Amino acid sequence: MRLTRVFGLGAVAAVLALGIAQAAIAQTYPTRPVRLVVGFSAGGGADIGARILAAALTDKWGQQVVVENRTGAGGMIAAEAVARAAPDGHTLLACSSNHVFAPHLYKRLAIDPLKDVTPITATATLPNILVVHNGLTFRSVGDVIAHAKAHPGTLTYGSSGIGGSIHLTMELFKDQAGVDIVHVPYKGGSASLADVIAGHTNMMFGNATEQVGAVKSGQVRGLGVSSRTRHPALPDVPTISEAGVPGFEVITWYGLCAPNGVPEPILDKLNADARAAMATADYQRRCTEQGIQPAPMSRADYAAFIEAQVVKWTAVIKKLGIQPE
Repeated sequence: MRLTRVFGLGAVAAVLALGIAQAAIAQTYPTRPVRLVVGFSAGGGADIGARILAAALTDKWGQQVVVENRTGAGGMIAAEAVARAAPDGHTLLACSSNHVFAPHLYKRLAIDPLKDVTPITATATLPNILVVHNGLTFRSVGDVIAHAKAHPGTLTYGSSGIGGSIHLTMELFKDQAGVDIVHVPYKGGSASLADVIAGHTNMMFGNATEQVGAVKSGQVRGLGVSSRTRHPALPDVPTISEAGVPGFEVITWYGLCAPNGVPEPILDKLNADARAAMATADYQRRCTEQGIQPAPMSRADYAAFIEAQVVKWTAVIKKLGIQPE
């Protein structure tokens, strides 16, 4: 019994020593450049949001935060790369709404994005904006709905790819408005927007980081905002809900995640440092310029937020009947 007690005390001491060691490591973290992996193309909303955060964290840490774009499979190639990285906090993931969508939309995923990475904090939320080619006569969401009902299957919309927020926003709009508009997927939101501007596709929902500037410059016409409130950068553009589809709401969100196994003290420091960086005037200004609304959260709140998003989008994707690839 005495021997068992000795071993038990030894185990407790080992755990305490490990905790002290991890806390000491967290105090000096990061000790080298940090890689922030983004699952979408450069110039898109996720990329812009990640680069604003990377700059703020670089300033705070004095260590370079390098953004790396690894596109494909709705952000899941990037998620896999991070999930398999060393769990020391020096490889992070710019996670997004797609991490909730992906398990329902891909038959074969190398990882589970909801289980194989650890949430740190949300970083931003933003609406998607419905824009149309300037050569079209549509001046309102009601005009689009009326034309689509009178001529089903003749209008087209672009997206950043199957299963992304842009795609699912339009599919939800089609369902709630009772219209048929043909999907044309691209490899990124920027490429899709370029073809709307050129008139190769008629319209798209795109996140505010990409669409605000295009609407303000007159490259496209903005008809509706997917959030429940109007976007402050486009106060004259109504919400989709007030423009003819009552109750419609979709919010795109971005966040920060890490590989499983990163020590708790480092995760806590990441959360605290990211939230402090997001509170700076420079970060707030740069987000405002890009139509992004900072959304810092505690680790627990972010995990709960993701769970609520899972419940919502599981039901939506099932109702829409979108089949996995």
